Amino acid sequence: MQKWLDSIRRCRYYWGSSLLAPVINLIFAELLLFVIGYLWFVQRTKIPLLSLVLTLIIMVLLTAAILLQQRKSFQKRKAEARRKVGRDFLADKLKQLDPEEFKWQVTRLLLKLEGISDIREQGHFLETTLHGRKTAIGIYHTDFDEEVPHARLTDFLNQARLEGYLQALFITSGSFSDASKAAAEKRNAARVQLLSLEELLNRMELTGMFPDDKTIDALIDKEIKSRKQRLALLKKEILMPRRIRTYLGYALLLFVLSRLFKSYSLYYVLMAVIFLLLAALTWLVWLKGRRDPDRRESLLDPPAADSRQGS
Repeated sequence: MQKWLDSIRRCRYYWGSSLLAPVINLIFAELLLFVIGYLWFVQRTKIPLLSLVLTLIIMVLLTAAILLQQRKSFQKRKAEARRKVGRDFLADKLKQLDPEEFKWQVTRLLLKLEGISDIREQGHFLETTLHGRKTAIGIYHTDFDEEVPHARLTDFLNQARLEGYLQALFITSGSFSDASKAAAEKRNAARVQLLSLEELLNRMELTGMFPDDKTIDALIDKEIKSRKQRLALLKKEILMPRRIRTYLGYALLLFVLSRLFKSYSLYYVLMAVIFLLLAALTWLVWLKGRRDPDRRESLLDPPAADSRQGS
């Protein structure tokens, strides 16, 4: 039962909204189609039973087409949502690494790529043989919202050129500025490829370093739980007792405005009624909380007389 409920929650997460809305829309569309189709066939054939059969056949065909289209759309949304969750998870893991750990993670990734046989330390950068050509590898770990310093990239490219490398890779957990991209493109003597965080995540996804389905399910369940907690906090904040005076003040102000601006009086009255209802609902919730017999007693409250006698 719990697995079934978890699957439903994940389906709502993939869809991005409640699953009840499209079901209701489909039901109303089916009813409208049935009425229109049946009346049209009755008018044409003058045979109620035949009209009913033809209408139902058309409804079944159209419903099947709609469901197939919705299923295709749902599968696409599901794949995109799960991919985003997996990429966010990998990005968070990379963010928590220190420079040495990040270098080790990049090395693992590079060794999974076709054409790379070995990776060696060469002072300020790494060296490998990529498709039979000696390649310099520069690695720079930074925050995801930061760009690689242009001077850092230029120094790496100059050093690689001086040591005779014909191609180079520069990999970062951040991004590259337009100036850095232009500098890499101007290196005519050597081929240079820049890999930012997005390209790094793409390579990790293609090489099988992506989280498995079980991990992604757990991450989605955690996100669903977090959303519920945020919604509960929002509801609690809206229904705080201290907001009763604020709601009443807004209601009074809107009633006054409804008398001053006759053309908008209906709008102001409706808004005032909404704030009055909010104030009443907040008061009822507060009153229910005071009367709740199961509420926890404060540690600062003195114990009841019968509990002192029993002890």
